Amino acid sequence: MAIGRFVCLSICLLAFCQPFFTAVAKEKTIVGQSGYLVPRYVSLAKNIVNVRTGPDGKYPIMWVFKKAGLPVKVIAEYKDWRKIVDSEGAAGWIWGPLLSSKRTALIIVEQQNLLKGPDSGQPVAVIAEAGVVGKIRRCEYGWCELDVDGFTGWLKQGSFWGTLDEELLD
Repeated sequence: MAIGRFVCLSICLLAFCQPFFTAVAKEKTIVGQSGYLVPRYVSLAKNIVNVRTGPDGKYPIMWVFKKAGLPVKVIAEYKDWRKIVDSEGAAGWIWGPLLSSKRTALIIVEQQNLLKGPDSGQPVAVIAEAGVVGKIRRCEYGWCELDVDGFTGWLKQGSFWGTLDEELLD
């Protein structure tokens, strides 16, 4: 009888706590060797950045980024090296000094309407095409204010590459 109550209590607790466990399981953050959170978004500091198969200059180059400011997601650290994932899901290692803490956003769909305020009822401030990179000014309540070549507007998180789910930035 006691085992039956324990099983029932366990199932009830799991059902009650399930949303919490689901939210935590989305993306676990830890503090990396650098003292910064992993995962996190950063941007490329140089126009030419080699991506290698491992965390050392001896490892082969898999591809080369050729645009400073592109956002990438740091998913691991080893000494001065950062394992990153790009907007297409490709992963590799970049030497840390080639990355910047400046936060940027990459428009990944054909066109995005950046709005005058953080609300879907706001008028369009600027239209950004796929491949455009903008600076993230701040993020709150699921919206981010972006600066795209001097034009500013708000875009819903998840509509671009460059922030963690529900990340707050100021």
